[in-house]
Amino acid sequence: MAKSDNVKKNDGRKWNKRLAPKPISTKDKMIPAPKTTKAKSERIASYGIAAMKEVFGSEKAYFIHLAELAKKGNLNAAKMLLEYTYGKSSDSIDSEKRTSNKKAPQITFNVTQVPEKLDQADIIDITPDE
Repeated sequence: MAKSDNVKKNDGRKWNKRLAPKPISTKDKMIPAPKTTKAKSERIASYGIAAMKEVFGSEKAYFIHLAELAKKGNLNAAKMLLEYTYGKSSDSIDSEKRTSNKKAPQITFNVTQVPEKLDQADIIDITPDE
């Protein structure tokens, strides 16, 4: 076959080169683990309960064993026992927003009329006694 006369010497394919591969960044390496579904977490929990019943006989026996380890001085066992019985300490503090129902007394100075919302019994007398 003969070359075509219609093709120019520089038809744009000169710069069509394969680029060098880009280095993998550290952000791409630290991809978070996929979220576990509800079914998978329930299945894992059932495996744990089955293992407890097989080794200790019942869940109650497991917690008794955990309490004995905590009493001997195992801090991890004590922490686990407290978390399983009372929940994590940060959960209980964050879930209950501490709001106070107490209100500070309202003191009015240099007012010619008493506000309507205050009763006479609620007003504090600040005049000096002689």
